[in-house]
Amino acid sequence: MFTSAAIRPVPPHRDETMSENGFRLYDMVDVFANDGWWFGFISGKIGEEHYVYFPTTADNIAYPRDVLRFHQEWSNGKWIFLPRQGKIFDLH
Repeated sequence: MFTSAAIRPVPPHRDETMSENGFRLYDMVDVFANDGWWFGFISGKIGEEHYVYFPTTADNIAYPRDVLRFHQEWSNGKWIFLPRQGKIFDLH
């Protein structure tokens, strides 16, 4: 059984977390797919599709912008964004 302290609220809405310039290469993102949010990195963009690399499976999959949001972590009772870090993985 979960206590109320163990339940975290839904993160802020996607539109509230988008920057004016959108996603950049290597940004940490969450993707809504298969009935859940999955963590990955922006690995490229072709047309309107953003490619997301998933480090846990090594998959690199294209998604439309409307299923992406900047990744957030639940810490000390708040949703926080981690700083953009540049390239932190190798796709080859």
